Amino acid sequence: MCGIAGFSTSATASRDAGHVIADMLRHIEHRGPDESGVALGDKFALGQNRLTIIEPDGGQQPRCNEASGNTLIYNGEIYNHHAFDGHIQRGGGRLRDRCDTETLFWLLELEGIEKTLAMIDGMFAFAWYEAGSDTLYLARDRFGQKPLFYAQRGEEFIFASEIRALRRHPALRDVEPDLDALRLYLMLEYVPAPATGIDGVSELPAGHVLTYHNGQVDVRRYFDARGIERRKSVDQAAAASELDGLLQENVAHQLVADVPVGVFLSGGLDSSLVAAVARRQTDDVASFTVKFGFSSFDESPHAEQVAATIGTRHTTIELGRQNCVDAMADLLARVDQPFSDSSMLPSYLLCQATKQYVTVALGGDGADELFLGYPNFRLARATRLMAMLPQSSGALLRGVAGLMPVSSEYMNRAFLLRQLSYGVGRPARLQSMYWMAAIPPTRQQELWIGGGQIDSAVAAMLDRLVPATAGLPVIEEFQQHFIDRYLAGDILQKMDRASMAVSLEVRSPYLANAVSDFALSLPVDALLRGATGKRILRDVARSYLPDEIIDRRKHGFALPVSALLRSDLRDVAEATLLDSSNRMYELVSHGVVQNWWSEHLSGDRDNGKALLALLMMAAFFRNHFQA
Repeated sequence: MCGIAGFSTSATASRDAGHVIADMLRHIEHRGPDESGVALGDKFALGQNRLTIIEPDGGQQPRCNEASGNTLIYNGEIYNHHAFDGHIQRGGGRLRDRCDTETLFWLLELEGIEKTLAMIDGMFAFAWYEAGSDTLYLARDRFGQKPLFYAQRGEEFIFASEIRALRRHPALRDVEPDLDALRLYLMLEYVPAPATGIDGVSELPAGHVLTYHNGQVDVRRYFDARGIERRKSVDQAAAASELDGLLQENVAHQLVADVPVGVFLSGGLDSSLVAAVARRQTDDVASFTVKFGFSSFDESPHAEQVAATIGTRHTTIELGRQNCVDAMADLLARVDQPFSDSSMLPSYLLCQATKQYVTVALGGDGADELFLGYPNFRLARATRLMAMLPQSSGALLRGVAGLMPVSSEYMNRAFLLRQLSYGVGRPARLQSMYWMAAIPPTRQQELWIGGGQIDSAVAAMLDRLVPATAGLPVIEEFQQHFIDRYLAGDILQKMDRASMAVSLEVRSPYLANAVSDFALSLPVDALLRGATGKRILRDVARSYLPDEIIDRRKHGFALPVSALLRSDLRDVAEATLLDSSNRMYELVSHGVVQNWWSEHLSGDRDNGKALLALLMMAAFFRNHFQA
C-alpha cells in the first residue's frame, strides 16, 4: 500500500522537478512511511511512498525497464498476482522478488493496459508511462478502493493519491472552489467523482482509465456493474453454496501478507461472516473492535459474542471522550475534500487503535451495496407512491417530526421521519439520495448568499448524476447508484482516508472480482425478500454463526455526533465552524449557520447532520483557500 504522485516535466516544474516531486511525496508520507522512490525523466517525474506489506526485501518503486523506458508507480494489492507467474515467464519476463508490483509491471509490459485491467483482481491506483508511445495511463480499481486525483494546467499534467500532494505542484498553488460540487456535497455528504470541490481538480472515477498523450486527456470506463447480466432465477441453496466457496477462496487470498493481519469485527453480519470465514482458514485470527461509552451506539458486546462463538483472538479497545475530541481535531486538519459521513470519526478511531497491533485488516465494506443490505432497498417499493405526492406533503411530515422530542439516540423516530420527508414528491430513482441528505436543497436555499434557485439547480445536477434507465426497476436503479456513487464516494473514501492516515491497509473480500461478479449476477429475490435484505449472505452465514447474530437488526457504525457537538466536540467545532474570517462565509450566510448552531445547542432542533456537513466544509475552505 502506497502513495503515488507525478507530473509532466515539460514546463514550469522541469527546472526543479526533483524538489517538487519530493515535496509532493512528503505530504502523503503517511500512506507509505517505509520507503520512497523517484524516477525523473525527460517527460515525467514519478514518485512513490511505500507501506511494505508483501516482499519486504523487494517491491521497490518506481519500477522501470531501462531498455524500453516504461515505468510503473502503483498503490494497492493484486490478490491473484501469483496466478500469472508462468504466463510472465513464458513471455520473457524475469520475476526477481515475486511481489505484486513486479507482476503488474510485467503484465503491462507484455499485455498492455486493456488486457491487464481485465486480468487483475485487487484494489489499486497506478500510473504507467509507456515510453514508446509517450503515453501516460492512470487507472483505478473497479469500485474505487484506492483514490487518484489529477489536474491539467496549461502544459502541466499533475496527479497524486491525495489533493494535498497535488497542490504542492507550483501550477496548483492558487485554486478556487467549485460551487456546484459543494452544493451537491451539502446534499450527499460527499463530492461525487469526477468533481472534488476544487475547480479544475478532478478525481479519476472508479473503474476508469485515463490516457494522457500529446497534451490531451481522455477518460473512459473499463468496468461497469451494469455489464454483468442478472440471472432470472437461481436455486437458493446452490447459490449460497457457491457464494460460500467464493468467500472462502477470496478471504484466503486476502489473508496473505508478510506483516500481521487482523479482522475488523463490529458484531454485524458483514464483518462477522468475514471473521468466521477467516477463522476457517487459519487457527489464529486476531479481531478488533472499539468500545464507546454511548449505549445505543456501542456494538462491542455483540462483537465479543461473535469472537467467543467463532474463536478469534479478540481485542476490545475502549475509547473515552477525549479520544473523540482529539480524533475530530485530527480529521479537521486533514480535510482534503469536504466529507461528512458521521461514521468517519469512529472509523478513524478504529483504524488508529487497530494499527497498534496489525498492519493489515480485513473489513466488510461492499456487502450492503452488492447484497441489498441498506433499509433504502426495502423502501424502494414505496417510491412510486411517494413520487406522486406533492412536496408539501413532505413539509407536513417534517412538521410532525418537529413535534417529537429532540433525541440523540441512534436512528430515532424524529430523525427517520424527517429524512424520509425529503424524498416526498421527488423522482422515484432519486429519493434514496434525498432520504440521506445532510442539507436538502430546500434548506440550502436560505444558506447560500445570492444562490438563485438552489432546489431546481441541485435537482438538475442529481438528474444528470443518476440518469434514468428505461425499464429498470427502482430497486436496481438504487443499487446502481449505491455502487457507482455511494460506495466509491462515501464508504470506500471514508475507509481509505481513515486507514491510510495511520498507515493501516484495509482489504474488502466482498469486493473481490469473483464475489462481486457473482453478487451482481443474482436476481433481486435472491438478495431481498420482504423486509429481509442480504438474504443469500444470511444463508451462507448460517453454517458459521448462530441465528441471533445473523438476524440482529442492522446497526451502522456511528457515534452520537449531534450530542457530541453540544458537549465534548463543542469547542473544537466552534473554533472552525463559527470563524467569520473563513472564506466559506463569502458564499454562505454566517448568520444562518450561527442560528442553526444556536438552535442545536439549545436542544430546540437537531441540526447535527447539517452542522457536521458545514463544519467539514469550513475545514475544507480553511485548508485549501485561506492565505
